[in-house]
Amino acid sequence: MTTLLTPRPHRCLVMDWNRRRFLGAAAGLAASLAVAGCSRSGADDGGVGDAGWSFTDDRGNLIELDSPPRTFVAYTGIAGALWDYGLVPVGVFGALTRSLGSTDTSISGNLDFSKTDMVGQLWGQVELEKIAALEPDVVIVPQLRGSALLDEANLDAVKGLSSVLFVETATGNIDSIVQDIVQLAVELGADQDLEAQREDYRAARERISEVASSLKKSPVLFVSADPDTIRVSRSGFPILADLTGLGLAVVDPAEGSSVYVEKLAWEMADHYPVDMIFLDDRPSSLQLDSLGTNPAWSNLPAVKAGKVGTWNPEPVLSYAGIARTYNSLADQLLAFSHS
Repeated sequence: MTTLLTPRPHRCLVMDWNRRRFLGAAAGLAASLAVAGCSRSGADDGGVGDAGWSFTDDRGNLIELDSPPRTFVAYTGIAGALWDYGLVPVGVFGALTRSLGSTDTSISGNLDFSKTDMVGQLWGQVELEKIAALEPDVVIVPQLRGSALLDEANLDAVKGLSSVLFVETATGNIDSIVQDIVQLAVELGADQDLEAQREDYRAARERISEVASSLKKSPVLFVSADPDTIRVSRSGFPILADLTGLGLAVVDPAEGSSVYVEKLAWEMADHYPVDMIFLDDRPSSLQLDSLGTNPAWSNLPAVKAGKVGTWNPEPVLSYAGIARTYNSLADQLLAFSHS
């Protein structure tokens, strides 16, 4: 069974705020940090220390503040994860605008956009004036294999307005990424019952393993679609690597145009014979209502059998977010196995 609450060795946290709140928010986390050789300053005496607050992010940058951050701006996916721990961002950014002008909520989970300000709705960009007006203590920027989800010009400008904290969301396994965000949530003041959420998360992962075992290695394809190609997803997506590790027979192309996908022309859509297909439900992919007129799609055995589900390559990386995602996948897989 996967070991939970095991931080990566380089993520040593230093915290100088109320010890009881910290321990109540994440029972057992302090012990895990101690095992990893991390230290906390000013916490062991039960009071607020004089050294302020510091955090080493996933670029190895040490963020130092006079006191724990109380306000933050975050990419919508990270904001959705922190929301599940009771933390409300003052601002969010990301590719939030759909083609028809509505807000894309596909990767934000339960985040209530009415409780926060949008400070950027185009990929890689933020509205600097809005961030300046909010005066956040820290801006949380995700990165994919070291590449920030803000273009360099915007990133440099944001650094002039606030401390920037980077969170890696594509390197490593799902569990380690989730645990890193748990640690960040605790540092930011999460005070919910994380143990109950952790149990739901663990149960959902175990459920995937049980369902995968019942499918007896029936191959499953995870795809996205556009007018010219079908994009077969690869294990570069941490969620697919995790599902494979939990026993699901995920088709994983040996090569591709990136670590994330292999692009196939539609006439090659049947290259991988599978019993079940999961279609990317983000607006960046064509959806079922648009694919119905494509004979290359309609003639796939899984489509003819009605065994097409949906998935999200960017799940909300919280305990509750992964539990929701995995329970949805398990429900769909079970329905396919009984049809």
